[in-house]
Amino acid sequence: MLREIWGVLFMVLASVPGNLGRMCISMALGLAVVGCGGGSGSGDLPAPVALAGTIDIEAGTRVDADNADALLGRAPLTSAQLLPPEFILAGYVSDTTQVRDYPSIYTGSDPFQYFPDPEDRYVSSLQAGLELTLQSFATRLGTASDLRLTVEAPDGTILAEKTAPGNGSPVTIALDSEQSGDYTLSVTALGAPPMLYILSSSRTETPTATAYDWPRHEFVQDEAIVSLRDPGVRGNGLPASALMAPGRQIAPGLWTVRRPAAVAALSQSSPAEQTLAWIRSLRDDPAIRHASPNYKTQAFASPVDEPLYPSSVLGQQWHYALINGPVAWQLAPGGGSDVNVAVLDTGLFRDGGQWHPDLTANVIAGFDAVDGDDFPADPGNAVGGSVYHGTHVAGTVAAAVNGIGGAGVAFGSNLMAVRVLGEGGSGTLSDLLEGMQWVLGDQARPSADVVNLSLGGLPCGDPGVAGTLQQLINQGVEKGIIYVAAAGNSATSEPSCPAALENVFSVSAVDGAGSLSSYSNFGSTIDLAAPGGDASRDGNGDGQGDLVSSTSAAVVDGQLQAVYRGLQGTSMAAPHVSGVLALMKEVRPALNSGNIDGYLINGDLTLPPCEAGCNRTDQLGYGLLDAGKAIQAVLSGSPPELLTASPAVVNLAVEAGVSSPETVEFSRLGDSAVRITGVSASDDWFFVSRGSETLPLAVDSENPVAELELALIPENLETGLSSRGSFIVTYETGSEGEKRLAIPVIGQQITDQQARDAGRHFVLLVEPEPQGDTFVTVGQTVATVNEGQYQFEFLPDDGQAPQLQNEVPPGEYFLVAGTDLDNDGLICHAGEACAEYPVAGLRQIIEVRENQLVTGLRMTTSYSRPALSVNSPDFLPRPDFVGYRLLSEQAGSQSTSVKAIQIP
Repeated sequence: MLREIWGVLFMVLASVPGNLGRMCISMALGLAVVGCGGGSGSGDLPAPVALAGTIDIEAGTRVDADNADALLGRAPLTSAQLLPPEFILAGYVSDTTQVRDYPSIYTGSDPFQYFPDPEDRYVSSLQAGLELTLQSFATRLGTASDLRLTVEAPDGTILAEKTAPGNGSPVTIALDSEQSGDYTLSVTALGAPPMLYILSSSRTETPTATAYDWPRHEFVQDEAIVSLRDPGVRGNGLPASALMAPGRQIAPGLWTVRRPAAVAALSQSSPAEQTLAWIRSLRDDPAIRHASPNYKTQAFASPVDEPLYPSSVLGQQWHYALINGPVAWQLAPGGGSDVNVAVLDTGLFRDGGQWHPDLTANVIAGFDAVDGDDFPADPGNAVGGSVYHGTHVAGTVAAAVNGIGGAGVAFGSNLMAVRVLGEGGSGTLSDLLEGMQWVLGDQARPSADVVNLSLGGLPCGDPGVAGTLQQLINQGVEKGIIYVAAAGNSATSEPSCPAALENVFSVSAVDGAGSLSSYSNFGSTIDLAAPGGDASRDGNGDGQGDLVSSTSAAVVDGQLQAVYRGLQGTSMAAPHVSGVLALMKEVRPALNSGNIDGYLINGDLTLPPCEAGCNRTDQLGYGLLDAGKAIQAVLSGSPPELLTASPAVVNLAVEAGVSSPETVEFSRLGDSAVRITGVSASDDWFFVSRGSETLPLAVDSENPVAELELALIPENLETGLSSRGSFIVTYETGSEGEKRLAIPVIGQQITDQQARDAGRHFVLLVEPEPQGDTFVTVGQTVATVNEGQYQFEFLPDDGQAPQLQNEVPPGEYFLVAGTDLDNDGLICHAGEACAEYPVAGLRQIIEVRENQLVTGLRMTTSYSRPALSVNSPDFLPRPDFVGYRLLSEQAGSQSTSVKAIQIP
């Protein structure tokens, strides 16, 4: 009865004119959220709802209809589930033969179980140009199994079949069949352990990467990196603060700081979470521009430690032939003479008073950011094998031609060894930043010309990471330094820094046949590819795995000595590019990063990545490095004058008939003035708007950037399926005549609002302060999808027994929601949908007060997780996060019990 009374009051409030009614029903919520009070006496009636809101669902989201949560009390589906052409779907499979229990996470009874469901089948009207991706995720059980993805064409033939490993590495199937009709997709469990998976369908041109787990980048506990708002006024001093103890100054206004012992841990959270909480407090200091964790970096070489190569193998050095090295050496006979190449890595092997004999003649300077001296010797590993990663990388760049061993690409260059990685090839952000500052040079030391970064794993994250690195890189570019970095060895399209930063040439790895290595990262940030090897393949047909041979050290006959060995990794690919850039700088010393970019985009540095008509791919960028072609291009004349566009791929989407235009910015590569003389759209579903501008548009020193807008014509799009076209720009540069720039455009009319379904959602109110690696759940309710949304509410705690799980006492909480598709008692872990108020990754406290309404809350659920990026500087990693625990007595129930409300 009370609910009905308050329902009438809600209708009355909604009819109040102006903002008063809206304010009392839906509130603007900040760090603390409270409800509207009433007039005198309003506190005498208990509020019928403590907290309520809506959860929206990300576009294209679907859920496996027989996941473990849905299998409670029923058998798996026997029919195929219908999917749209483009989707992102979460599912569950297990080849177990009987119902089994998960390990208990509670004292007493623990009802969490998993069930047999060996295969999921789906039907979708797919078209050529789509790419299917399958990624697996283990449950709380901890063990994993592989999954198999099968694609069956409309005529019943099996088009493709791939196995997704249980370790979470994704597999993709590109659809090139032109058959029309319904395709059948099957996901099959190849083992008994319960597994979650994400299956998605999208256009292969889509440039963005999606992560399904929380950022877990490792960092140094009790340390932070801070940048000052006004370093000029403060000079070299760090402002006094009880929250931080000074470490060392990395660059002007950039410091490492430590958490003082006096800042006691007042919570039961883990040491990692205490460090992150301390960093959040540093961000509130008005003297600090930004504070971030001191992230750990790592070398990008796969752990393939082959024994010494015999000289016959060393003599082959297949990786130099693959990049056309012999031709380049004839055109640049000095081998990069007078060019300074800095290798930021683990340092160099040193035997007594000498570096490795193939390197010592070319080493001109060094710095050890790890130990803080000018002696960058690699000490090897105290435990386990030592691969001498920095020595191997340096040898590929600058091993001398001296009649022993092998030679580097730029065998005559000056080697600057900078140790920024410690034992085991791991390091910290602060050491890397200090090394990046060192290569800029000073009055007593010249700067580097080329910087090789065969390391990474840093989040392309907050300004304390990507922003600070980018600032140092930009300073170097202004000095004429060219930066090269390894793309990473995780077989993923997720960007890794520093490779993904602007003004850095990101290098993927290929095997002996020039195909992308199995471990290599890929994606929209890849610029070009180079030999990195692949121990699992014999692409060059020499009867051995494709490993890159270079300088190293090993224990031979009980004695540590200089040797040569084979390794694989994008760490091995990057120095090939650095060496070729040194050869180019020998021929034309004035070359800078912008010139190199022009050559790259013009196709002058590489073999094409695919057939005619393809400018670049996400696997090889603009293609495989060709050293001979690169030197010839430099010798033939001035760098090409080109027009570039940002973004490089334009995504246009419309939902509910509302479309907003996308602005494309044009700038020039080179010094010549550029005139945009024509623009056109390849298809009738988008158009180019010049606004008040008329052609031709000038891009020159006075007008460095020109802008044009693209907009959709939604009625000309095919419903529910994205379309691909091109935005064609014609332009003139100096006396080179007319050129064309084609910018890919992707358009989509989104119409799946009502069909969106992310699975049954558990909505929790949890204590903001974690206990160990978990949060304490205070209130819990269940929401099911209706018209593409979830509605939820919590009742006020009335103090009467029994206390329902959706009753919540006054207090401060985090509001979170998510699925338990594997029925393991946790939500929001990898592979499951998750929503956090107000934005996933940036939880804010909601305050529930007695007899006050908190309504109108809104958040969005998704299987994807926020990435640490410069666009979201407040995100921090979650190294210990395992998910939010469900309350055990309700977990797995299909409905929420309701307590009768009586009026006295």
